[in-house]
Amino acid sequence: MTARDDILAIPDELLRTGKIAEAGLVFMDFASGARRWWTGTGNLVTAGHTWQGTGDVIEIGAVQAAYTPVAQPLTFQMAATAEMIDRVVNAEADVIGRKVTLFGHLFSLQPFTPIGAPYAHFAGTMEKLRFRQRGVDQARIELTCEGWLYRRVAPPRGRLTYADQMARHPGDKGLEYIGKYEDYETRWF
Repeated sequence: MTARDDILAIPDELLRTGKIAEAGLVFMDFASGARRWWTGTGNLVTAGHTWQGTGDVIEIGAVQAAYTPVAQPLTFQMAATAEMIDRVVNAEADVIGRKVTLFGHLFSLQPFTPIGAPYAHFAGTMEKLRFRQRGVDQARIELTCEGWLYRRVAPPRGRLTYADQMARHPGDKGLEYIGKYEDYETRWF
């Protein structure tokens, strides 16, 4: 059953009560082990997994909904404690290039029960991890994620650089000096 079928299967009586909400579920596949969070408090058991509640510790940036294949990044912002800042400094190998998926999940509010299955809003890789200081006592950790379509049109090793040329044809020195001629102007007379 697809996400659309799950949504269409929600009874009209439940939809008309106005007591349905959506929560975000985040799956991050760190090198040290996969983690699952959701945007509420406490633990949530749904879709065969336990999702740890974050409350307002993690803020999820806007997810762009487009009808064309556009590769918009997604940013997660986390409140930073001293322990988390130490982890960020040493976490690039654990984070960069790893899989991330943001799901939406519908819930009935009274009683609080999941409706259907989670559906994906965003799938991609974790790319840039930064620490930001805002003011005297407010620090944030930002994680920027790129979708699967990012750089999709660029051929692999498609840059006109010496490193890419060596990856394509080991031993070929045709682009060895290309970096020296970046701002070079040739005089022909």
